[in-house]
Amino acid sequence: MPHRFSFASTFVNRSIIGSVYLAVLLIFFAAQMLFTTFLTLPPLSVFLLVAFASILRLIEIFCAEQIVTKDKSSSQRFAVSSISWTLVLALLLAVLTRQPDTHYFGMLILPVLEAAIYFSFAITLLISAAASIVSLFWVAYAANFTPPFESGEILEASTLVLVYFIVGCLVWLLVHMLRDREEQLRQQLDDLEATRGKLIEEEKLAAIGRLASAVAHEIRNPVAIISSALETAASGSFASKEREEMSRIAGMEAKRLEKLTTDFLSYAGPGNASFQQLDATALVGYIVSIVQPQALQKDLQIEVKMCDTCCVYGNEGQLQQALLNLMRNAIEASPQSRSILVAVVKQSREALNIRIENAGPPIPRRVADHIFEPFFTAKEGGTGLGLAIARSIVDRHHGELHLERNDTDHIVFTIRVPSIDREDTVQTHTVREF
Repeated sequence: MPHRFSFASTFVNRSIIGSVYLAVLLIFFAAQMLFTTFLTLPPLSVFLLVAFASILRLIEIFCAEQIVTKDKSSSQRFAVSSISWTLVLALLLAVLTRQPDTHYFGMLILPVLEAAIYFSFAITLLISAAASIVSLFWVAYAANFTPPFESGEILEASTLVLVYFIVGCLVWLLVHMLRDREEQLRQQLDDLEATRGKLIEEEKLAAIGRLASAVAHEIRNPVAIISSALETAASGSFASKEREEMSRIAGMEAKRLEKLTTDFLSYAGPGNASFQQLDATALVGYIVSIVQPQALQKDLQIEVKMCDTCCVYGNEGQLQQALLNLMRNAIEASPQSRSILVAVVKQSREALNIRIENAGPPIPRRVADHIFEPFFTAKEGGTGLGLAIARSIVDRHHGELHLERNDTDHIVFTIRVPSIDREDTVQTHTVREF
């Protein structure tokens, strides 16, 4: 059976319970002051006792975190003390009031409620019985223990006894149901978390499998071509010109294989990366100057919109590689004699966008859904790692790379990275990438 004590074991709930006790005590005392003003004031001892009890509850409210820990035994002991003190307090206030008819026994409902919240059903019945004994004791005490007792007093005490037991049982039942439901919910959350962990692990293994399969497929083709070309070049049954051609093909495939492995290593992880404050305008301007000759071959114009106050915090080489991959893709996808727009825009104080827009037909939807996956390519001769590497780099810089727009003559890739102000001083440090 789930344990009900945790329902109110935190210091927040303990503070609430203390506040309820204090509020009820002050209300009962205010009621006494209000209805006895025209008769006689309560004795000084009542004022002192109420003040003392109020101070104790204030200490409980403001020091609950230190008084009540998450340890079950210490919290239980404090709850027992609170219940016992309230039982005694109600009786003391009734005695010190020196009036046969007193309303302070209404306070005894609070220990019953506290027992129902904190303890088992048996203890709740025990506290209800204790509250009942105190109420019945007062009937005898008010009559100086000399029967017959007044029927009105007996009826009032009996009613309180009935209320104690009914309320105690009902509240315990409700708390019991809530605790059972809470335990079920906790168990379901644990099961969901365990299932989530398994799914993540399975997805990782599946991703590793897909990646290994793609790597093997990409490496197998050039290796097979190199092997076949070398066999042909070493065979004496072919003419010298054909053997030279096979040697040249083997060399080209070896270079392609080297590029493929280099790209894969870049995608898999760059190792140590030194991060520092970088001028976003200078970063983008450098990449534009590098790809300018390639753009001129297609009579493309590169329009640049810069931000003079934009700075980023990252690794210069990695960000240059990501931008270079995007710019080369934009140039290759652009039709002849068109333009490419590169814009550095400060989105907010915390982030800036680098937008690269090119003309041409939109990327097909079936292709756009997979363009950031490694080894997925729609270009002849492509490795399918350019955009995957770019996104991996941007992710390491706590940014985002996405296809912002995919319309005719408006294909826009956007890099969003954290921005820093020029006046902020940032020390260079090394970040370990995994």
